[in-house]
Formats: sequence, C-alpha cells, structure tokens
Amino acid sequence: MAERPDRPFSAVRSPAEAPAGVNADDSKQLTDGPAADGTAAVRTATDADDCVLPVALQNHNIRCFVAFWCVYYLAAPVSYIGTTHANLLKAFGNTDFVSNLPSAVYLWLTIVPVLAAWFFPSPRHLRPLALLSVTLLVLVTGLVAVTLGSGASAGVSTFVVILHGAIFGAANGILLTAMWDFLRRGVSTSRRGKALGFTFGIGPLFACIGALLQDALFDGRLLGGRSFGLSFPYNYMGMFAAVSPLLILAGFAVALIRIPPEPPGAGDQVASLATIAAGIRQFVRNRGVLLSILIYVIVYSGGNSIIQNVSLHAQSILGKESNTLGAQNFLRFGFKALAGAILGLLLAKSSPRATLLATTSILLIGMSWALSSSGTAFMLTFGLLGAGELFGAYFPNYVTTASEKTWVRLNMAYLSLLSALIGFSSIAFGAISDRFGRIASFYAAAALLGLAIVLILVLLPRDPTPKHGTDAGVREA
Repeated sequence: MAERPDRPFSAVRSPAEAPAGVNADDSKQLTDGPAADGTAAVRTATDADDCVLPVALQNHNIRCFVAFWCVYYLAAPVSYIGTTHANLLKAFGNTDFVSNLPSAVYLWLTIVPVLAAWFFPSPRHLRPLALLSVTLLVLVTGLVAVTLGSGASAGVSTFVVILHGAIFGAANGILLTAMWDFLRRGVSTSRRGKALGFTFGIGPLFACIGALLQDALFDGRLLGGRSFGLSFPYNYMGMFAAVSPLLILAGFAVALIRIPPEPPGAGDQVASLATIAAGIRQFVRNRGVLLSILIYVIVYSGGNSIIQNVSLHAQSILGKESNTLGAQNFLRFGFKALAGAILGLLLAKSSPRATLLATTSILLIGMSWALSSSGTAFMLTFGLLGAGELFGAYFPNYVTTASEKTWVRLNMAYLSLLSALIGFSSIAFGAISDRFGRIASFYAAAALLGLAIVLILVLLPRDPTPKHGTDAGVREA
C-alpha cells in the first residue's frame, strides 16, 4: 500500500469529508447496525454534526463512555495512582521520596502510548489494545492484593506497589488515550459537552461510593465509626482485591463502543519514518495543541503531583492515629461530581479555554487553602483539589478539539509522552518535603499553578478548532 503521510491514523480526514466509500452527494443514511469488526455503519457528516455515525450510535457511545468512567471512578482508591499508594508505602516505613515513587513511575511509563500509536496506527487496533490494557490492570492489581495478603516483607511489598504504578502508567496510558480517540471518532463535537457533563458529573459520585467503602476498610470515620475491622496491611489488601474484578466491568464498556469503519486496507502498516516525521511536524506546527500540552504539564505538576504530600500532611495536622484516606477521597470526588456538572455546562455554553481557566484556578484556591488552614478545616483542601482535578479531562478535550481527526490519537499520545516529565515533579515534591518540609512543597505547587493561569490567558485561543489553511490544523502535503 502506498504511504500517505497525511493520513496515517484515521479513516475520516476531517469533519467536512465523507468517509471513504460514501458519496458526499448521496443523502441516503446507511443502516445503524454494527459491522462484524465492531465498527459501525456511517452516514455523511455535516457541518452541524461532524461525526458520521447515526445519532443513535453516538448516544450509545456516550453511554459506554459514561459507564466506563463510572466503573473507573468506583475503583478510584486504587485506579488513581497517588494518595493510597503513598500512604501504603509510608505505613511500611518509607520516606516521602519513596512514597511518591508510584506516582512518578506511573508518569514515566506514559511513553508507551506513543509507541503504540506508531506501531499500531490503525483505528481498528484501538479496541484490542484497550482490552489488553484492561487485562494488565486487572492482573497487576490482583498481584498487589496477593502480595499484601501473603505477609511479604516491607521491601517486597514496596517493590510490588511501585510496580503497580509502573504497569498502570503503561497500560492505563494506552487505555485512556484510546477512550479519548473513541470519543473523538464516535461522538460529534456538538455532543461532546453533553458527554463530558454526564461523565464527570455522574462518574465522581461512584468514586464517593468507593471512598465510603475505602473508609470502611480503615477507621470508618464517614460511617460513624463502623468499619470492617481489618488491620494493616489486610485493609489495603481488601481494597486491591475488590478493585481487580471491577476493572473487568470497565473492559466490557470498552468492548461495546462503536466507531466508523476504515477504508479497506487503511492503516494496516506500521507507521514509517516518513509518517512519524509527518506526525511530529504537525504536532510542532499546531500551536494550540503544542502549547496546551505544555501548559497541561505545568498544571499537572502543580495541581495533581502535590496531592500525595497533601495527603501525608493530613496526618501531621489531624494526628498520626487518624487515617482519613476514605474521607479524603470522599471530599475529592464529591466536589469533583459537583464541578463536573458545572464544567460540562460551561463547556457547552462558553469555550474549551474557559474550562482550563476554571479548573486551574480552583487548584490554586485549593493550594492556598492548604497553606492557610489548620485542623479539620484542612480537609477541605481535598475537595478543592478534587474539583480542580478535572483539568485532566478538559485539557485532553482541548487537545482533541484542536487536532484534526487524523492526528487525534497521536497528539493524545504526545500528551501522555510529555506527561512523563511530571514524574520528576512528584519526586521533587517528595525531596523538597524531606529536606525543607511539606509546606515548602505547597508553595512550589502554588507558584506553578499561578504561572499556568497566566500562560492560558496569554497563549491559548478560546476556540482551538482547526481551520484549514491555518496553523491550528496543519495538513501535511
């Protein structure tokens, strides 16, 4: 097959084009039934609806996307690499530096989605790669449960917990990149605000349920002192053991998503050096994509990598005998649910940039609260950081909106690749904490967030949708 560097990753070139095999002048809508390979029958895209799938299938994809994230949020005490892992490693007697390692290696392994996009460029690879990733997540989560339950030494347990972060970084990077690509291909731009509003409004409520169950595994603070009565490390073992089968349900949601079919033979070859070079060129030339990803790295460093230190600091404020992990996650995801509904409306009524400003500002308020509060009031920090944490949904949405459909998956993979830099901020905050105290790391995080707000206002356009012939949507010759 002849190489086409301008079309390596997509069956549909742009919102204005009809899919291959469909006459753009033909007004007849094709049937809605899925094809044997999991793709779906298509119709001609229009300016008002830039997805070629029938509306019924787009709504089906929204439901699958929401279902995936609801399950993922229910598993959040484990699937969100960070506070649980840091507190578990701290309980084994490790330093703040070591306690931050699961989060750091998670981010360092995010180079894997880029390699997957290069070696498996066709959209027909999306589902198999996503399901393989889910399988790895299930297995490594089960491994942690077995290790903790077997009475392994602190050193072995520490290694396995860090390994859990590494496997999640690689497999989760592929899985979540695929989910955003599914959303871009299977849901029109006009419906994406609705999809994100439902997903990040309803989804975090499931994380609140997960937080209550996590609380019951510890001191039951949110449940009036009622708990399962499990001692360390069996409380953590129970958490990982419960999450492992939950992730299988997420795999079912992935399997049910439908995307438009590809032209025969499209994307069957591994990306050539010319194709890879074309992808890099469009990434560098697409100002909206490049700058938003660089700012994303700054926001992630200041607003999310710090949360392990914030969680560890809670014990210093509330007493070493208190274990508030369940309460932390309940506040974190409860506020996220409220913010998710509001931010989805903001996206639908305003612009993609508005959601970036809103989430980053909330994170800065959260760090300011951490620096100025004491006692039980400090716990509100987790709610504010949880609400602002939705930057992790709206920056990818900005990137997908700024990308031509051809390049969505690759640009999302580059987002994951550059996220590897954030791993250094996690261990940097740990090192700052060990040497200068956790408060010093809080000031450093707040400074990064303030810088990010300025950069968003100065550098990012309100609407990054590609305009053919402009640098917002570079088309390689």
